[in-house]
Amino acid sequence: MARPWRIQFPGAVYHVTARGNNRQDIFSGPEDRREFLELLGRAASRFGLKVFAFCLMSNHYHLFLCTLQPNLAAAMKWLNGTYTARCNRRHQRSGHLFQGRYKSILVADEAHWLQLSMYLHLNPVRAGIVADPASYEWSSFRDYTRAPSRFAWLRPEEVLAEYGSGEKNQRKHYRKVCLDLAGVEPDFWEQMRGRVVLGPREVLEELTKRYGPAGKHESVPSFRRASRPNLDLPDELARVAELFEVESHALRRRGRNFPARLAAYYHLVEHCGISVSAVAEQMGISSSGVSRGLSKFRKQLAQHRDLRKKVQALKS
Repeated sequence: MARPWRIQFPGAVYHVTARGNNRQDIFSGPEDRREFLELLGRAASRFGLKVFAFCLMSNHYHLFLCTLQPNLAAAMKWLNGTYTARCNRRHQRSGHLFQGRYKSILVADEAHWLQLSMYLHLNPVRAGIVADPASYEWSSFRDYTRAPSRFAWLRPEEVLAEYGSGEKNQRKHYRKVCLDLAGVEPDFWEQMRGRVVLGPREVLEELTKRYGPAGKHESVPSFRRASRPNLDLPDELARVAELFEVESHALRRRGRNFPARLAAYYHLVEHCGISVSAVAEQMGISSSGVSRGLSKFRKQLAQHRDLRKKVQALKS
């Protein structure tokens, strides 16, 4: 079986996961977790990683990080290999600890970048381990909501900077937005499954041209989404207009970047599977204009729970 496609370049941002072999635990207790975090800090220094967030579960872990050099594969090989050797030695065992190689998803737009740390921090809540992510010791949530950070190598401030001004206000706002997401399953959670790149389709197309086999887009999981059969575009626009209580023709007016128009871009691309270029042609705007609108709307979705609920209704 061919190895998964890996995209590596300076400044790339990733969601990285690795799971235990045969679903076994990779952390047997606090000592193992502390060992892993110590090694993660060493990896950050050794390979030039910016670690934004982490969450250690029993049989897998999640990392949100940036590579300053195109060296994710080398960094993860060292981290998983060194931890396996130490863990096996401590527990007097041998053999594989992890289920194959790590999995990485390239995070290619700002809105997903904003939500990813929350996705990590809410893992213990979704698993039913805790009701409040602050009660879980083995994630970086406490480092986002309480000062100072426990780890010199962790970079929560780069994410918190997007949540207002002033450190105290940023931490308070971040906690509120994160708790609002608890128990909600927005599109973002679903988009994590089976992805190589998390971001707009046009970004993936460009990355495929630069770093993947030319003309083989079908091998990239994110391209498996197809447009709905028998799609009636006017009907879909009418649904958006009705939901936002505006006239359908208003959605096509140039220069009107109000929420309903941005929601129409999002619905047609994300829910209906229409390409950005096709949406641009239908809406009388440039492809770059649609892309900017999508990025703006995804950011709004990350910050407003009521808007997420409203957009969810368009999926049915």
